[in-house]
Amino acid sequence: MLRIIKETIILFVLIILIAFIANSVSPKRIPYIGTWYDNRDKIALDKPPSYDPDYDSLLTMEDAFYLWKSGDAVFIDARDKSEYNSGHISGAINLPFEHWDNYWDYVSSLITPQTKIVTYCGGYNCELSVDAARELKVLGYPNTYIFFNGYDKWLELNLPQETSSEE
Repeated sequence: MLRIIKETIILFVLIILIAFIANSVSPKRIPYIGTWYDNRDKIALDKPPSYDPDYDSLLTMEDAFYLWKSGDAVFIDARDKSEYNSGHISGAINLPFEHWDNYWDYVSSLITPQTKIVTYCGGYNCELSVDAARELKVLGYPNTYIFFNGYDKWLELNLPQETSSEE
C-alpha cells in the first residue's frame, strides 16, 4: 500500500514538472505571476488606432452587454456632457475625458480600485474611452476595460439607453 502511494506521488510530481516545463517553452505560455493582458486578439474586435495589446483591455459587444446586464461593472461615458445628455447607455456615469478634473471627485466617490469599469464613447474616430481607461489604470483602477465604439454599437442593437437633462 505504501509503495502505491509513493508511486502515485512521484507520478503526480512528474506530471506537474512536465506541465511546468512545457508551459515555459511554449510560445503561447501562460504567465504564472503578474497581470494577464487581453489576449483576445484572435477575436474580431474593433481596435482603436492607438491600441496597445500589452496594456489595453478591449471588450466585445457580448462582454460589455454581459457586464452591464449582470451589474458587475460601472459604465463610464467619456464623451462630453451634451452628447451624454442626448443619450447614453442606461446607468452610465459621465466622465468627459476633456473635462476630467471637473468630474473626477464625483466619479471617484462611486468606484474603488476593485471595481470593474467599462469606458466607452462613440464612433471609430473617438478614442476618449481609450484615454479614460488608460488614465484610470494609472490612477490605480486595474479592472478597467475599453468598449471601443461602444455607444454606436449599443444603439445599433437598440439596447437600453437613456437621456439626461442635467446641466
